[in-house]
Amino acid sequence: MRLGLAGAPLLRAVVLSVATLVGACSSDPYPFHGAGPGAHQYNPAALGEPIPAVVLELQVRPDDRIELLGAEGIGLGAGAQAEFLFSPPVISPDGTHTVGERLEPLVGAIATAAEPTDGPGNSVGIVARITATKPGRYVLESVRLRFRLNGGPEQTRDGIDVVVTVCAADPRPANCNEESPPP
Repeated sequence: MRLGLAGAPLLRAVVLSVATLVGACSSDPYPFHGAGPGAHQYNPAALGEPIPAVVLELQVRPDDRIELLGAEGIGLGAGAQAEFLFSPPVISPDGTHTVGERLEPLVGAIATAAEPTDGPGNSVGIVARITATKPGRYVLESVRLRFRLNGGPEQTRDGIDVVVTVCAADPRPANCNEESPPP
């Protein structure tokens, strides 16, 4: 079928629409998992008590190098602050691994794969240590992570695997859950 000049703009519009749709569907959230928050963590805390939580888990592909440049919390209101740390995997002699056990400064940390193939040992964590200075209920809804992949340009991505709620008071509240009133 041959389109005349009148059909050319329509054909261009259809091709552009299909290309845009294909590009949007194939976007890779790497190094994030891309599924969004899978859990919620509730923590009662005394004022000034730092509460750590693994909020992002990144799966590093073999032969990749992720340089972490910084992170900031999204949704955490005034009266609390989050310090972000890097947590490389700790691999036990039996082959099991944990993330969140070992903490290092985030800025300048380099994440690489610990295993030559895709596997659970290639997961690294971003830990938020939340400290409240005023009584209240604080929710870390997302993290904005700045990084470089394989020496490339700086990238910024927002995401979170575990939404963290801290209920802070002095003394420490008895509990912190979906139903508990703000301190």
